[in-house]
Amino acid sequence: MPRQTTDVSAYATQAQIEDSHRFSARIGPFVAALYAAFALLFTYFQVWPLAAAYCACLLFDLLIYRETRRHPERSNPLLPWVWVVVFAQSLLAVYVLGADAGFQYYLLATIPPSFSQLDRPLPFRLLQATLIIAFFLACDSWLVRYAIPLYPYSEPFLATLRHINTVGCCAMLAGEAYVQALVIKESRDALRRIASTDALTGLFNRRCFAEIAEREIARSRRNGHPLTLAMGDIDFFKRVNDDYGHAAGDLLLQNVARLLQGALRDYDCIARWGGEEFIVLLPDTNVAAASVVIERLRENVASSHLSFEGAQIRVTMTLGIAQLAVDENWHAIAARADEALYRGKSSGRNRVEIG
Repeated sequence: MPRQTTDVSAYATQAQIEDSHRFSARIGPFVAALYAAFALLFTYFQVWPLAAAYCACLLFDLLIYRETRRHPERSNPLLPWVWVVVFAQSLLAVYVLGADAGFQYYLLATIPPSFSQLDRPLPFRLLQATLIIAFFLACDSWLVRYAIPLYPYSEPFLATLRHINTVGCCAMLAGEAYVQALVIKESRDALRRIASTDALTGLFNRRCFAEIAEREIARSRRNGHPLTLAMGDIDFFKRVNDDYGHAAGDLLLQNVARLLQGALRDYDCIARWGGEEFIVLLPDTNVAAASVVIERLRENVASSHLSFEGAQIRVTMTLGIAQLAVDENWHAIAARADEALYRGKSSGRNRVEIG
């Protein structure tokens, strides 16, 4: 149990790192564009401290992107410092232009991504948010009245900057929310694929196939269309494992899975049923038409050879097919296809048997 808990914890940590990288990769170009725009703006107005600060922020953002690309498997050590950089830049902007310019607004946009970093202690995140809010309130209540900016500008100019920063902060928060939603969706889709896919072959697994079969059988009954199911088994698979090892057996399963999937129609469904067994669902197909499709699968496998460590391994399959009968559930049709499969095994293998 401790080992299992450790494995789950390691997987969760790695998943969080991947989510963090996807978030930073998506939001990074927007942040870089914002930094570049302000660097050019302050260069034009010759506000050199802020021009240099935004150039430094742009370089920092590019460093984050490079580190994430170079080491996608590990946590980026620069990410936790993003809020510190934004805090320092906001503090400098307030000192240079005054609080009326509104550069402190961007600090608020650092709170949501900081709170999403679950690997950091909650007290630390609360302290960080408290510091940001205290500075923001100080800007609005004290610095705006008493602090004398280093570069005094007219009220209309500062009001324009304040409006720009208000829109920019809102856009940043909206972008963060949208990117976070995309990351969550990607993670959910990845988990769904993991839950529905056989890890070795990439085909549907048994549980997912059962759900699809239930839906297709219900649709077949509603529309009155035929439906056929096939069960296939690699011949003498145990002998391959015994003679060449499990690595050869795994490679054989992957090759057969590709051959089967490549020979099916777009609307057919194939899954790894277990071990060396595969199951195929053929919607809107009667047993005669299904026989043609399944025979093509058998021929594709029989005409192939697996090359493994200099050896050529001949591969064949035996398959059994059955058409859905009235008031029959998918377990019953699968049982009939399985019976046909084993009749084919008893009759010499490398054949298609109709149940």
